Amino acid sequence: MHVGICGYPGSGKTTVFSALAPGANTGKGVTYGNIKVPDGRVDALAEIFSPKKSVYAECTFLDVGGTGGARPGSGAFPADTIQHMRNADVLVHVVRAFDNPMLLEGPDLDRDIGRFDDELLLTDLTVLEKRHERFRKSNDKTIDAQVTAKCVAHLEEGEALRTLALTEEEQATLTGIQLLSQKPLIVLANLGEEEWEDTANAPWRALRDEGTNRLAMGLCGQMESEIATMDDEDQGDFLEALGISEPARNAFIQAAYRLLDLISFLTAGPDECRAWPVRRGSSARKAAGKVHSDIERGFIRAEIYRLDELQEFGSEAELKKQGKLRVEGKDYVMVDGDVVNYRFNV
Repeated sequence: MHVGICGYPGSGKTTVFSALAPGANTGKGVTYGNIKVPDGRVDALAEIFSPKKSVYAECTFLDVGGTGGARPGSGAFPADTIQHMRNADVLVHVVRAFDNPMLLEGPDLDRDIGRFDDELLLTDLTVLEKRHERFRKSNDKTIDAQVTAKCVAHLEEGEALRTLALTEEEQATLTGIQLLSQKPLIVLANLGEEEWEDTANAPWRALRDEGTNRLAMGLCGQMESEIATMDDEDQGDFLEALGISEPARNAFIQAAYRLLDLISFLTAGPDECRAWPVRRGSSARKAAGKVHSDIERGFIRAEIYRLDELQEFGSEAELKKQGKLRVEGKDYVMVDGDVVNYRFNV
């Protein structure tokens, strides 16, 4: 699953990407970095089982390159950037919230957010209007034509397609088009150190919901990139001096993971404690395939418990004795945080 980092020139987009994916080789064109999703549940299980290793869920972030111009309707997104954005499952708009002497315009969050949103809508409208015209000329009345007309009308009202309610059948007619304004979006304000400390920017320090599949938050990209290069001890001391418990990038990574519509189930034992990403709504048998295809093929049952119950009773044996170890079949829908022992036979 891919999260595309986008932003206008001078927004500090690449600095933010470096903070999220320390060690990735940034440069021209698209750059990829695999990001471990922070998960305190893995750490808690490791304290109980003392495994040989702990493994976190991962998602892939990509720095898609600059978005070119700055005026709404100017065709600001270059063709190669548009294609990289279409290949992403979630888009992140890094917005400059600091002074940059190399740029003529000062920082203006509302202006740049509006420009970016407009470009997403206009890019989609360009694609769908051509499709709509083909249907109109052929007098097509199929569901494909109806959904296209509905999408065009929604975009012309200035609304992103992520806010348009479509049935599964209607959504299927858009498969393969990769519309940008339909993708989940995170608006990420990149503040300078002075701006981060300014109480006027306090609303940006916390993640907030801005409607259907759209979140917003802020971080200081320069500071976060420095934190990312520190060892654990220095990082802990630095965060303590700042009066915060964890880097802001942790909350951002978890937000991106959520917008991908992913959850994690967990497995635990002396060899490994691990978080496994699956789509929300996945069945126990389907989730078993993440661990190994043989487990999915030979699935018998899933023995499931919750971390807080393990912490309360101390061991899986005691959980079983207390009736807290649930036995679920192949159609059980996995819940975020389920700790699972699979039983199978092949």
